[in-house]
Amino acid sequence: MSMVGGCGSIRYGCCPDGKTAKSDEAGSNCAAPVREYDQILSGDVKIKKVSNDEYTHKITFSKKNISKVLMYQVWSDTSVELNNDRIVKEVKATTWVKSAFRKVEAGTVPSKNCICTKEYNPVICRNDKKYNNSCEAGCAGQTNCVPFSDVPFTPTAVMELDDGECPYHHKEHKQDDCKHVFVIKRGLVNKCGQVVFYVSSEEIVLPTNPNQEVKRLKTIPTGSFCRVRFDVDSYDGWCGEGNCGIQ
Repeated sequence: MSMVGGCGSIRYGCCPDGKTAKSDEAGSNCAAPVREYDQILSGDVKIKKVSNDEYTHKITFSKKNISKVLMYQVWSDTSVELNNDRIVKEVKATTWVKSAFRKVEAGTVPSKNCICTKEYNPVICRNDKKYNNSCEAGCAGQTNCVPFSDVPFTPTAVMELDDGECPYHHKEHKQDDCKHVFVIKRGLVNKCGQVVFYVSSEEIVLPTNPNQEVKRLKTIPTGSFCRVRFDVDSYDGWCGEGNCGIQ
């Protein structure tokens, strides 16, 4: 029997994830490719220092002056199909936050007539619930599931203040960029309908012997600022049926 594909001694080769073996030439068992996006959000914000073990500052967006989230698909190393059909779209900011920082419940697996291994390779399905593996999801009647990471969504964000708002744009620092880098530890929509980020820059690593401008990247200013831009790094953009409709 001849061997085909590029997954060692496996007959049909690997799925696009580079790990799962195809069960047939078409790869019918392979998870659907997942689109990943970077996000851009802007608006008027209030930033204040808080005392918490996980984060250091709270950023509250104005309910009135906040943009939609511009989502642009990042390059996929595993799917030519996605790269040939790259997507850019806008999503309401509150919808994006509720989806990106959502808490996912475990799905219920029926005990009868369900024979699966104990392999832990979690997936999330269209019912917005996660299962230990695709076999258990199938026992629960769920299809079209995608890989799920238990790692909390804690993206790095670059916050850039408008020139007129930057506290460092004095005469001696006229050319300095007014950018700040931090990790969004938590995101939510409060009772007033405002988007809120809890952030910390403690995990940001600077180069050895940084100059004053580089050191300021880890600082987070406090106060009220207009037209602040946030560039948030990529995350798994599949939101499940009935949520943000990204895919």
